Amino acid sequence: MADMMTLIPELAVTDVAAAAAMLQDVFGFSADGPVLRLGDQAVALVAADAPAGHGKIDHLALAVDDVDAALAAMLARGARLEATTPDGPREIAEFWATGMRYVFLTGPEGARIELCARLGGASRAGLPGHDHLGIPCTDIAASAAFWTGLGAEPLAAVDLTRADGVTQVRFLSLGDGVVELYEPPALRGQVPGFVENALWRGVRLGGTGLEPGLRIGPDGLRVTVL
Repeated sequence: MADMMTLIPELAVTDVAAAAAMLQDVFGFSADGPVLRLGDQAVALVAADAPAGHGKIDHLALAVDDVDAALAAMLARGARLEATTPDGPREIAEFWATGMRYVFLTGPEGARIELCARLGGASRAGLPGHDHLGIPCTDIAASAAFWTGLGAEPLAAVDLTRADGVTQVRFLSLGDGVVELYEPPALRGQVPGFVENALWRGVRLGGTGLEPGLRIGPDGLRVTVL
């Protein structure tokens, strides 16, 4: 098991320089060789032809102390609210005992970036930084088994009852990294229809002690073990 954050999502973009500038100027990342970092969150930019949409990875979530303050600062630097939360921050009462406040912003070339904070005074040092990587599933049990096979451990399980049915959510930790698996009613048991040429393209996983190489998840998620 890794003793440090090992999840590095790959963001596929047509203009790497512009994407790097946006992550730095708007979201506060800094360049660190081939990756960009914000606290303990790293992002690898990958050049690609015409990436679009949200695929096997839906979003990157950044933890902040105060969602509203962080949002105001980023909006002042040119950030834009994303269509998931067009009217601003929302809350999920069922997460982390005291609830979570969150908002989605439009990242480079349309990639979803979430800001989130646990309510009730719960926080941690070193923010802003990594919170989780949001991964939609057609079979959450199979996806959870895939990640546990990579060394992840169950962290929390929540079933969200909404108007469209029950969305199963499972959080798993891998070192200091967290993946959020979620299976909404619209995806449950369906043939994966995720965008192949998506923006969030795959995950680099380091420090696990596993044999290096490419692993393919149940819905086609590409995980490169370093």
